[in-house]
Amino acid sequence: MGYKLKHIGRWSYFYVPEIEKKGLQHGFFTISSPDTTRLNDDGKEFLKTFFLKDFITLHQEHGDTIHIIRYGERPKKGDGLILTQKQIACIIKTADCLPVILYDPTESIASIIHAGWRGTAKKITEKAVHIMKDLECKTSNIEAILGPSVNSCCYNVGKEVYSIFMENGFSEHIFKKENDALFLSLREANKEILKKEGVFKIHDVQICTFCTDGLFYSYRRGDRNKRQINFISLL
Repeated sequence: MGYKLKHIGRWSYFYVPEIEKKGLQHGFFTISSPDTTRLNDDGKEFLKTFFLKDFITLHQEHGDTIHIIRYGERPKKGDGLILTQKQIACIIKTADCLPVILYDPTESIASIIHAGWRGTAKKITEKAVHIMKDLECKTSNIEAILGPSVNSCCYNVGKEVYSIFMENGFSEHIFKKENDALFLSLREANKEILKKEGVFKIHDVQICTFCTDGLFYSYRRGDRNKRQINFISLL
């Protein structure tokens, strides 16, 4: 297993030690961690605990808009952030959708993406790789982390979703069929995207947010207004 559970102060999160050693602080917070999406007491404690000056969150839209953070930008809406500055955390919120982290240790550039089925179908991960390439990253240097999400064991979708993915060039392998039911794997869909782009170093945090009760929020399990935090910051 390439990922571990870590506790710092009031925060507990899963991370990949190998990636942190290469210069990317990152984590997929569990539900026992405080909310860090506002600059209140919890937000200030988050900054202090993780040696940060600021954090950036987005109003997420299930689209493919990605923003680059390099000159103090503070975007409001979108589903992806690319980070080039130190002491700043970029945050993505999820509750079944897949958080994807991309990191090039050679250029010290990282990305964090909110990849639900809509964003995945629009190939937001592909777009993030292309932007990183425009910033001089090489795909052979980029490593990816797929965080906790609803897995194909629990992600039953309709035929209209299947049709959208087929129309957008995905293979049938991202779906599992059981009788008349279809189950989507966001992990396999995003792995398919990454491999087509030449990103083969993929670390998979294989935790299902739906059936692993008590660790993460799950929209499908009934947590309609709650989200967990996923973050990156350059060391």
